[in-house]
Amino acid sequence: MEQSIQGDAAVEDDSRQRILNAALQLMSEHGYAGTSISMITKRSGMPASSTYWHFGSKESLLTSVVEYSAKRWLASLPRWDAMSGTPAERLSQLLDRAGDSLASQPFLRVLMLLARERGGSDQSMEVIRRVRRSAAGGFRKAFAEIFTSSTDDDVRDFSEALARFALVVADGVFLAAEIDDEVDVQRMFRFLRTSFMALGVQFMAERDRSAAT
Repeated sequence: MEQSIQGDAAVEDDSRQRILNAALQLMSEHGYAGTSISMITKRSGMPASSTYWHFGSKESLLTSVVEYSAKRWLASLPRWDAMSGTPAERLSQLLDRAGDSLASQPFLRVLMLLARERGGSDQSMEVIRRVRRSAAGGFRKAFAEIFTSSTDDDVRDFSEALARFALVVADGVFLAAEIDDEVDVQRMFRFLRTSFMALGVQFMAERDRSAAT
């Protein structure tokens, strides 16, 4: 009896994942508004009743797609504390992996399409904001370690601003890559890394001058 229950649960998990994967692929290709339940049914090979059984509605499915793909994307990024090398070297690793993910993860395309068409529910947009805050937290920690070991307000404010700048630029790079096939995402992120370091050097120099006066 227990094996039968476990088998049924495995089948349900498999069908749910097939629907999520199909919806993620289709929404990355067509956006939220351009993806219908019938398209998801055809791509997943699951009946429409399964979609409604697992998710209830298209909007609830969208929220689940964003949550599911966000976890996959965040898991693909290296953890700051798990990387080796100096803070600057770890930042290089983080940006290199982020650049790769921009080109390979359909989740990011879904985020961009949702932001542009605003077709998502409030729940799905909140998931997107939460994912962005998590990504910004990694950048913020990196910048604080690279530029100074101090934890004063100026350092926190600078690290916060630079983390937000990182997300804004990443958004722009991804959008440009969507429009222009000749955009080299990895090269843009190398430029971004150089910009971060230059901004940090300028910040520290200004901080030293203020302390000397």
